[in-house]
Amino acid sequence: MPPDDLPPWIQQHRWAVGQRLRALRQERKLTQMQLGALAGLDNNTISRIENGRYPTSIDQIARLARALDVPPYRLFHDCDP
Repeated sequence: MPPDDLPPWIQQHRWAVGQRLRALRQERKLTQMQLGALAGLDNNTISRIENGRYPTSIDQIARLARALDVPPYRLFHDCDP
């Protein structure tokens, strides 16, 4: 389904995950290229995820979380349990 056909709530969740990813990346003073290299992902993919324009897979979430040294849920939720 093209992004324009997505329900608004999916787009909101994509955007929220992207914002958390960006915040964690910036806290660690990493560029998108550096994070991409650590996670084994293209820096363009990092950009699209951060901007909420990409349907991120659980595999990519796991790679990103490991590269950022956080549990995967941190990309979905701001606070610790």
